This record gives sequence, C-alpha cells and structure tokens, in this order.
Amino acid sequence: MAEEATKGGVIVPESVLKKQKRAEEWEEAKKKEIDEKRVKNAENRKLIFSRAKVYANEYDEQEKELVRLKRETKFKGGFYVEPEAKLLFIIRIRGLVDCFDCLIDWCIDYGLGLMID
Repeated sequence: MAEEATKGGVIVPESVLKKQKRAEEWEEAKKKEIDEKRVKNAENRKLIFSRAKVYANEYDEQEKELVRLKRETKFKGGFYVEPEAKLLFIIRIRGLVDCFDCLIDWCIDYGLGLMID
C-alpha cells in the first residue's frame, strides 16, 4: 500500500485519506441537498398560504352572499331555503370477475356512483 507523509510528519494510509475525502464530499452533497430542500419547502409554504388565503376569501364571499340572500327574502316577505350540500360517494370496483352482482345492485339501488374497470 502506498502511504503518504502528511499532517505533521505522521504517516497516514492512503485508504484513510480517501475515506476522509469521500466523507467530506458526502457532507457537502448533504448540505447542498438540505439547502435545496429548504428553498423548495419555502416556495411550497408560500404557495400553500396563498391558496389558503384564496379559499378563505371564497368562503367569506359565500357567507356574505348567504346573508344577503336571507335579508333580501326576509325583506320581500318570503322564506330562504339553504341549498343542500354537494356530496358525492364514488365506489371503485376493480374488475368484473371479482365483483358480486348483489353489490352492483346495491350501488344502483342507493344511487351511488359505480365505475367498473
């Protein structure tokens, strides 16, 4: 094995030097990766907050519209009926071979979405 005299005249094996160099490279790569991840997370956080602000504004507008409609119908002497919630159940059943007929009939009876692959 080749040995080099470094670090104050102490003989350090080449394998140890290679290991130290490799560890330094890995450490630099890790720091770079962490910095990139930090920047990416900061951008994502800004995007998430901007979306949340938009959603909050939408909900505020919906509430204001609801109050306006209630006041308008009360002023006209009528009754305001709130719209029903929009909710959709979707059951995905993979394959016809494994699908039982009674399950399909049950989904159809209850008006549930049925998508068969």
